[in-house]
Amino acid sequence: MRIGVIAEGHADIAIIKAILKVLKGIDGSDIYAIRPNELYDETDLAELKFSNWNLVLKSCADECLLQSFFDMIEEDAVLIIQIDTAERGEIGYDIPEPQRTKGVDWKVYNEQLYMLVREKITSIIPEAYRNKVVYAVAVEETDAWLIPLFDASCEETAQYANPKERLYYLIGKMDKKKKCNYIDTGKKNLNYATIGKELKKGIKTCRLKNKSLDLFCLEIEEKIENIL
Repeated sequence: MRIGVIAEGHADIAIIKAILKVLKGIDGSDIYAIRPNELYDETDLAELKFSNWNLVLKSCADECLLQSFFDMIEEDAVLIIQIDTAERGEIGYDIPEPQRTKGVDWKVYNEQLYMLVREKITSIIPEAYRNKVVYAVAVEETDAWLIPLFDASCEETAQYANPKERLYYLIGKMDKKKKCNYIDTGKKNLNYATIGKELKKGIKTCRLKNKSLDLFCLEIEEKIENIL
């Protein structure tokens, strides 16, 4: 089984790798980063080193790109599409609903938004590959999936409009020794590879606290079981 990933960033891929390891025992060697990809340099494919939500959607519509991935894999393969919803109001993304309003049921909001983005991506992907796609739609950002590892008091982490900021705040409150495990002190960035390892013991709680993560996990379980 080989897994291809088109994502917004390397941090998102690190989180996806951790989830695949926890759910299915899939090693990083079986996961191929299509976008962003650090392997390309002075080639026609060098632009695949870069990514954002717009480039993710562009890649979904690129039949040649998808075909090249599936054609090079002799065994069964699945393609994971990861995208955040934080920029969903931008031109080209165009998913203004549902709105973040006072009194909203965040679990309902999370699932509705997940499904709307999923439908958009499905409409873009060439029909020949649609049954091989798993949707990692992160409502707001993938950071929201990780918040319960450090604070399980929130019923639904979709309530945070800026989950990255919230996650950084939670880790920042830790004592210095623990904090250093999760923050790259040189770059002052979150260390997602290390944080992802915490999912081994916290994935159940994280799924309960974020519906978009749970939907992604359910689809991973279903798609891989169906193909194996």
